[in-house]
Amino acid sequence: MKKNTRRNFLFSSLALSSIPLIDTSVYGKIFEKNKIDLALQIYSFAPLLFQNKLDILMFPEMIKKRYNIRGAEYWSIAFMGKEKDKYFIRDLNSRSKDQEVENLIILVDNIDLQTMENGPSLASSKKSERDQSVDFHKYWIDVASEIGCHSIRVNLRSDESDSNKILENSSESILSLINHSRSQGVSVVVENHGGITGDADWLVRLMKNINSKFVGTLPDFGSYNFCIKRGELNFEGITGDCEDQYDKYNGVEKLLPFAKGISAKSHEFNSMGEETSTDYSRMMDIITDSSYEGFITIEYEGAVMKMFGGKGDYLEPHEGVEATQSLIKKYI
Repeated sequence: MKKNTRRNFLFSSLALSSIPLIDTSVYGKIFEKNKIDLALQIYSFAPLLFQNKLDILMFPEMIKKRYNIRGAEYWSIAFMGKEKDKYFIRDLNSRSKDQEVENLIILVDNIDLQTMENGPSLASSKKSERDQSVDFHKYWIDVASEIGCHSIRVNLRSDESDSNKILENSSESILSLINHSRSQGVSVVVENHGGITGDADWLVRLMKNINSKFVGTLPDFGSYNFCIKRGELNFEGITGDCEDQYDKYNGVEKLLPFAKGISAKSHEFNSMGEETSTDYSRMMDIITDSSYEGFITIEYEGAVMKMFGGKGDYLEPHEGVEATQSLIKKYI
């Protein structure tokens, strides 16, 4: 499969016929590549974390030395309660700086891993629950600031049937978080995480309604992430059929203008090294044809699927990350 055919054709055509007629400064602007770099999400190694085979403090050194990646994303669950230890947080920040690794985003999940039950939601119809959730996320904003992250990712779950009401409740909660985060330079990003957020049009409405430089999106390639009609967040449902699937390619394109990061989700690969559920060539074209500049983060979920009994040909964490990294580099 040829990569970036459209851009290659444009480059060849102009190189052969038009270069002498184009001012060099204009030429430079036309062909200047977007400033895009790779990052790695620690969630990719969830099984190793739960088996105590990976210490979060070793993450910056591992991604720099093993993968030559300079951007790190974190997951709240991976801290295992250590986020309350100020010495631990300072150590993590120091190790990141020593490795010249840039800490970017913390994915915040308020989930009890023993019961798989969710805590109060920012989008809840009940004001008391929204307030509880705001307080919970404020703490993670502080943690993000202390380790140098520019954002936290939040979820917006709701049993409310009125999408306008969910937008109103979500906006109120996020604005409360921004009032706390702006002085620390930390933003709040919303990932398309299934349910109402799987509807890219609704998520764009939310961004425009809040209208702040401290809010943004986190486009995720996962098909499940663009599943509008699904049940509670659970790992069995990731592989289940979706009753209302939003087109992921259109979705990513619509979310990119508000993006503060990108999650390159992956699960399985065929014999040619292609991800079986996402056309990475097409997705990378969408990204590079946009004005997005920043990090594309590898988020390999296959190992998590395998850990929870998913039926598929899943690679181990390091192998899956390497396969995803190779695929991104192939098309970027």
